[in-house]
Amino acid sequence: MSEQNVETVRLSNEAFNRRDIEGVMADFDPDVEWEDLSSPLDVPSRARGTRAIREVLARWNQSFEELTADVEEFIDAGDAVVCVTHWHARGTGSGVPVDQTSAEVYEFEDGQIVRATLGYPSRADALQALGG
Repeated sequence: MSEQNVETVRLSNEAFNRRDIEGVMADFDPDVEWEDLSSPLDVPSRARGTRAIREVLARWNQSFEELTADVEEFIDAGDAVVCVTHWHARGTGSGVPVDQTSAEVYEFEDGQIVRATLGYPSRADALQALGG
């Protein structure tokens, strides 16, 4: 099942880079929990449920004229997938660039993402959060 989890996250990431919110959310549990540890002040750092997460992603798309998440490494962690991600963005209007690397954790139950935590400073921090 964990290989399928990695593929699910990979496909969701591809949809994110196309700005396809419905594609991103395709395998999220309706009651999914979302936390962004490095959220900007004007975007909620926590959300619950696919509707709330769609709103967060729509705000990201409005805030950035360019926004991509290039996953450099997918780590199969059993019922979770850890991604080491290089984020590239350019602010809408301001043109301010974003160029940072962080780690994200996607936790699964019954083939669906039930928790997503973004913005760990490193791979090690993300793995430690999973108890590894």
